[in-house]
Amino acid sequence: MKFLSNIFKYENNTQVIGLTEELNAFYVINKFDNKDNILVVASTLYQANLFYEKLLNYNDNVLLFPMDDFIPSVAVAISPELKLKRLETLKKINENKPYIIVTNLMGYLRFLTNKEEVNKLSLILKKNTNISRNNLINTLEEYGYNQESIVISTGSYAVRGFIVDIFIVDEEHPIRIEFFGDDIESIRYFDESSQLSIKEINEIEILPNKEIDTDKKSSLVDYLNSPYVFYLDEKLINDEYNKIQDDIKSYQKEKNENIKYMFNIDEIKTNNIIYLNHLENSNHKVIRYNTNSITNFNSNFDLLKSFIEKKIKDKTIILYLSKVKEIDEITKIYPLVNIIDDESKIKENKVNIINKYLSNGFEIENYVVISEYDIELNKSNHIKYKNNLRIGTKLKSYDDLEIGDYVVHYKHGIGRYGGIVSLNKNNVLKDYILINYLGNDKVYVPVEKIDTIFKYTSKDGVAPKINKLNSLSWEKTKLSLKKRIHNISKELLKLYALRTSIKGTVFKYNELEDIFAKEFEYVLTPDQDKAIEDINNDLLNQIPMDRLLCGDVGFGKTEVAFRAIIRTILNDKQVAYLCPTTILSRQQYQNALERFKNIPINIEILNRFTTPKKVKEILEGLEKGTVDIVFGTHRLLSSDVKFNKLGLLIVDEEQRFGVTHKEKIKELKNDVNVLTLSATPIPRTLKMALTGLRDLSIIDTPPVNRYPVQTYVLEEQDVVIKDAIYKEMTRNGQVFILYNRIDTIEQTVRKISELVPEARIAFAHGRMNKTELEDVIQDFVDYKYDVLVCTTIIETGIDMPNVNTLMIYDADNYGLSQLYQLRGRVGRSNKVAYAYLMYKKNKMLNDIAIKRLDAIKEFTEL
Repeated sequence: MKFLSNIFKYENNTQVIGLTEELNAFYVINKFDNKDNILVVASTLYQANLFYEKLLNYNDNVLLFPMDDFIPSVAVAISPELKLKRLETLKKINENKPYIIVTNLMGYLRFLTNKEEVNKLSLILKKNTNISRNNLINTLEEYGYNQESIVISTGSYAVRGFIVDIFIVDEEHPIRIEFFGDDIESIRYFDESSQLSIKEINEIEILPNKEIDTDKKSSLVDYLNSPYVFYLDEKLINDEYNKIQDDIKSYQKEKNENIKYMFNIDEIKTNNIIYLNHLENSNHKVIRYNTNSITNFNSNFDLLKSFIEKKIKDKTIILYLSKVKEIDEITKIYPLVNIIDDESKIKENKVNIINKYLSNGFEIENYVVISEYDIELNKSNHIKYKNNLRIGTKLKSYDDLEIGDYVVHYKHGIGRYGGIVSLNKNNVLKDYILINYLGNDKVYVPVEKIDTIFKYTSKDGVAPKINKLNSLSWEKTKLSLKKRIHNISKELLKLYALRTSIKGTVFKYNELEDIFAKEFEYVLTPDQDKAIEDINNDLLNQIPMDRLLCGDVGFGKTEVAFRAIIRTILNDKQVAYLCPTTILSRQQYQNALERFKNIPINIEILNRFTTPKKVKEILEGLEKGTVDIVFGTHRLLSSDVKFNKLGLLIVDEEQRFGVTHKEKIKELKNDVNVLTLSATPIPRTLKMALTGLRDLSIIDTPPVNRYPVQTYVLEEQDVVIKDAIYKEMTRNGQVFILYNRIDTIEQTVRKISELVPEARIAFAHGRMNKTELEDVIQDFVDYKYDVLVCTTIIETGIDMPNVNTLMIYDADNYGLSQLYQLRGRVGRSNKVAYAYLMYKKNKMLNDIAIKRLDAIKEFTEL
């Protein structure tokens, strides 16, 4: 903003008081001249992320240098994702292009590889040059790259004959180097999903995949050549620094060691510091500004007009509007408004519109600046978390397996995956998929015949019977399955043929839907948008809807369901929302009360907490049509529940209902629109969707303010457990501790109570009766406890955004899919979440457990 350049003043070792959060960002950007680096230091990783996002809205030359806020994480469990981000940032800094770098205090204090030596730690490979293949492999090992059978993520490499594949730090795709002897014959990028070449290149630089220790250390400031340093709130930084020092002393005492983990703050020398403070510090000279934020107008244009008319008397009004809708509205109010494309054309004491993006408005001196998000009801559109890590993608082939997984070969039956092996056949080296069968039998399947193999799926923990080669058991199994599939297919085809022959009600669009949509305080993800469009198209069809909506918990399935609900009730029909548990029904009921608070409708709930008197009233209301939406458990399927005009049935977590409940659901489904929500649909439901018997929508995109879960694999240590719980409690968060042995779960609770006496701890497991279990979970949801020690019952269930630390005992006993599901229980808020996958110290691990741990370590980087 050019007009701010005349207002802002800069002076070394001063404190700036009175700027809004948005103006803090502009104050930093205005100082950035594309010649010198600027370093911004925040107290915590969360605050650093927020400021990084804000700067990214207005300038592309912004980097994040993130360091975990936990001392044990520095000492024993570096986050792979944050590590890769730091390596990317350092690489860009070394390119000698100026940047604004944002870091948290721990990143500011971190020991880094000596700057003078860092340039020695890169290797440039060129086509048609000579390098020993073995020397290259040794260098990759020194640089922290891990050898795999196939390359799919950053930091891995694979060797196959005269071909070396490497996924280099900061590259979007891996490279494939082909040797002829020790000569590099070709270098090309390839797609990690298909393993097919993308394009050929002449040279590539290989950077370390780890932060390499050197005797002499450098700080981030050393890398930036005397940058301007901005402290985001000096008091918060000093408070955090004191906490860090206390944590270090406690950790050193616990470990009985005196290792120095980072610089002291006074050891980092810089003369160019500006403090963007909220509270004044008497130790510094002050530059003071008188500014205000803009109160949201909630789409009330009369209120906006009144505000502008009051301010225009002695101030210049500037509206930053990127949406045509808002520009049209303002030009109706002020036909002579000055519409411009550049700040240099601003007319003083007039209403100006600039067609640009702005997160939030402000008042400063003679200027009143208003953004579209100050005008609209939607207050959260400006959140733009960006995760620029390129850490590979899932392959759609044998890399989806880990060694030890059960697989099914169409001809030979169930065996165990043994990895990829290279065999020499007729003087040709080829890759094969190894499957181990009963009695040490082995089958080698050429990788190009991957379509003959399927991953075995069953309930977690249930191991299948492995087949013996050339036995009749697998043939008998296939014959039995064919009969069952035939019977199920006949039943399903009959059911869905009946549905398609029924002519139902067309649910038409109502303009009140737009008002309801604008009241949603977050930004819809593209997947949510598409799902809503799919459902609305279904509702416009006379054939009753039967759609499966898949998406992880917290990815926004509920809002999509609410959009279907609003159209249904605006078409004068009722909605039944079926939940598997009392807790989930209560949570969704409360969500609906808040979401539909401006819509004059009657919302009720039927579960075990509903009084007999209230039950009678609700049943009468449903039968008469005076109840518009009812939430409930299986109680909704009782014979005494009769609807007057049921138009939509929503089934939440369908896989958690029993067979008898599903038969009852079928009775409701023939002429009613049905929307099934699930994070983990049962195979039969998913198969029906994928084969076209049911329509399918997938929400695979996390919300815009969702941060990646920082995941660690480490030995079980009391000091880590203690520190993680305390850290979560200091930010008023909660902790899941997964301990999957019911017989000794109470002993673990006592141990954790001794480690953290201040923590309120509860436990929950599957042997508790349903009422007792639901009460404990509900109390945890209501924040009556800080820590819940539990078994895998948390794998699916309600949304708990306040739980942002997960600790898993004996993580080597779980499969990757289960760990992925469990890790998804945290990280559903705008806080950085942590998952600790722990294994027993000094535990004697068998080969399969060791391979599983290795796979888990790879998984933390995905």
